[in-house]
Amino acid sequence: MSNHKPLVLLVGQSETTDRFSAGLTGHGYEVNVVADAEAALDSLDQRPPAILITEFSLPGMTGCKMTRQLRLNRLTRSLPIIMLTDNEAMMCEAFRAGIDVCVSRNVTPAFLALRIETLLRGLKITAQAMMQERFRRPIVAIATMGDGCLRYWPAQSDQGETTPPVVDLLKGEGVDTILLDPSALSGAPDFWLPAVDCVVVDLSSRAFDGLAFCRLLDRQRYTSFVTTLTPPRLLGFGRDEEADVVAAYEAGVDDCVGSSVSVEILLLHVRSLLYRKAILDERRRSEAERAARDAAMEGARAKTVLADALEQANDELGAANRKLIEAQTRLVQSAKMASLGELVAGIAHEFNNPLAFVIAHETTVSRTLEGALSALDKGDVASVRALLEKGQDRLGATSIGLGRMWDLVSSLRRFSRLDQGAFEDVNLPEAITTVLALLSPKLSENIKVDLVFNAPPVLRCQVALVHQVVMNIISNAADALLSLPEGDQRTPQISISTDLGDAENGTAGHYLISICDNGPGISPFMRERVFEPFFTTKPVGEGTGLGLATAYGIVQAHGGTIEVSKSSMGGACFTVAIPCLPPETAEGTAFLVEQLP
Repeated sequence: MSNHKPLVLLVGQSETTDRFSAGLTGHGYEVNVVADAEAALDSLDQRPPAILITEFSLPGMTGCKMTRQLRLNRLTRSLPIIMLTDNEAMMCEAFRAGIDVCVSRNVTPAFLALRIETLLRGLKITAQAMMQERFRRPIVAIATMGDGCLRYWPAQSDQGETTPPVVDLLKGEGVDTILLDPSALSGAPDFWLPAVDCVVVDLSSRAFDGLAFCRLLDRQRYTSFVTTLTPPRLLGFGRDEEADVVAAYEAGVDDCVGSSVSVEILLLHVRSLLYRKAILDERRRSEAERAARDAAMEGARAKTVLADALEQANDELGAANRKLIEAQTRLVQSAKMASLGELVAGIAHEFNNPLAFVIAHETTVSRTLEGALSALDKGDVASVRALLEKGQDRLGATSIGLGRMWDLVSSLRRFSRLDQGAFEDVNLPEAITTVLALLSPKLSENIKVDLVFNAPPVLRCQVALVHQVVMNIISNAADALLSLPEGDQRTPQISISTDLGDAENGTAGHYLISICDNGPGISPFMRERVFEPFFTTKPVGEGTGLGLATAYGIVQAHGGTIEVSKSSMGGACFTVAIPCLPPETAEGTAFLVEQLP
């Protein structure tokens, strides 16, 4: 709540203002005392009051004339005004002028404070609006020359005066005036016309063409004021004949008076034009405010429609994103199943060889034992020994085949534990060795694999890093080597190494896994696309194009990088850099932290 005291502007003689000023101050009001209407109007430019209290009779402009002037201005039109008078005729004139309340000059300050309180109810918004804008008196421009009737009007005025008496008369009404000099009458009115509210043109002067001047002002005001406030009003002066008055109206004046007009009638004509302009200004402001409100409402409706459309678009985008994620999951699963199918086919082949060997030797061992039993019945000890030694050899060969099958099953069991998403301590050499065992059918005896583990064995990561990333890269390398033409003399080779990064190559704090081969390599153009989904260099039906894309996503999930370059052996080289996290195992933690660069 504001602590500012309401400001009361008290206008009147000292014997009245002194009595009420102290009393109103004691009732919580701030009082500004001035002696006449001119000073009151000037004070409105500094700080607008919450209420105005005036006497009827003031030096110069009366209280009623000041009230009429205030009612012409948009900012002071609703300003509460109290008239101090006991005369009934003055009260009637005060109410006609726009006074809100008439109070006897003999009331107590307490009663006057009560009347002020009742008038100020609900007027805080008006006072606040007045504080945001400045009060401005109406401005009237006078266009006359030395030989014109308006120059010395009224007729009884002293013709030796340098300032036309009409200027002082208008000032007595609270109006500011501008006396246009000859240069303004002969030049363009652009620089002064927008600043005035009314122009009084002397049509009786022969020193300048008043009708032509009116036509100029009429054209100018309706071209310069098209999008601003209401254009100024034009009042013609000095024409009494009907034909002259008609010519004046045709020239663009809004009103016309003769030179024999009385002072009161002329002031009433000026006041009427100013009031008309004030009303039109208010209407135009209201229209502009209504247009602004309509535009704001339209903007709000547009925002609502846009918000609804945006919400619908977000819902559709969310649904599309969910479908995309589901499709991506299915595609990744498809890639996994394709890799698994290839892996299972190789393992099945590995199982078939020793299994066929075991079955074949089982038949041989069975026949050998039957022969040994027959020889034993005959007492042929030498034959029994020879047959048993032969069966023993066959059983030894069978054990080798069964051992191979046992190794494959153990590798599958270890590999199945790698298909997990949580971060855990992974022994990289052991995991890579398991992957190589599972890929042995594809690698065959023709591809040489070199292992160089320079980094600590334990890395904290998702085991999918080995399951999908390392295995996919090794499998692609094997495919590239197997695609070499038959006449190629090189020995297919894959090199797998682990290292800790260093500051020189910008990999400090990272665990590096490098897989290189001496195959045909990958061209620079292809290197930029190998991690794109569905991009593959394999023949149709042999690759999904999702293996390296999936590997890229897994490495990104670790906060690492995966890059492909030309190998020192001539083929392709994939380098995976994973940020080092301390393993949970005590042995692994000590070993890894001590060797971090």
